[in-house]
Amino acid sequence: MLERLRVGPIGENAYVLPGGASGSCILVDPGDEAARILAFLDSRSLLPACIVATHGHLDHCAAIPELLAAWASRGLRVSVAVHAADAGYFGERGESTNRALFSAINALGYFKSYWRPLPEADSLLAEGELLPGGAWRVIHTPGHTRGSICLHHEAARLLVSGDTLFQGGVGRTDGPDASAEELARSLETLFVLPPETRVFPGHGEPTTIGEERGPR
Repeated sequence: MLERLRVGPIGENAYVLPGGASGSCILVDPGDEAARILAFLDSRSLLPACIVATHGHLDHCAAIPELLAAWASRGLRVSVAVHAADAGYFGERGESTNRALFSAINALGYFKSYWRPLPEADSLLAEGELLPGGAWRVIHTPGHTRGSICLHHEAARLLVSGDTLFQGGVGRTDGPDASAEELARSLETLFVLPPETRVFPGHGEPTTIGEERGPR
């Protein structure tokens, strides 16, 4: 149903979700180790219907250029999708936007080590949109960034939460486009989901909505 690869120096979680058709998947947040991600997909004869970024931060997107180049060398094209409010992390504005973010959180060294030009997003996602295959729905959860999203599989009670919600914590809100108030509202949106919903965050281990919400 869902595969997790922990990649990069800060343990970012990339996810491989079923894409509906046989041999198809959705690749979420490929933040590093492109060769390892590609080998994983090849070992299962999978090709992404699209790459989805839960938000535009470089630690969730840095492997995208290398992956796209590898598929292009095979004559294949894979699209990239992000929420419209985070489109500025990609394309021509991507370098300055990511630089400003990592400078603000005192991690400019990470930016300098991992920055590669990111393509413009092919698709700009919106609240309620269904990803290829029709099972995963976009929930817009601003706060960590303006365009942060979660991906919800209602039937399976699964949530890929990006950096909005972690086991025992929430996303940081000290970035230039972050907001603690918006994050608090986004968490309330998530906390109406069934308590047994399993949560797969952008960093760290899985949890559940019930564990993070607490008694009500």
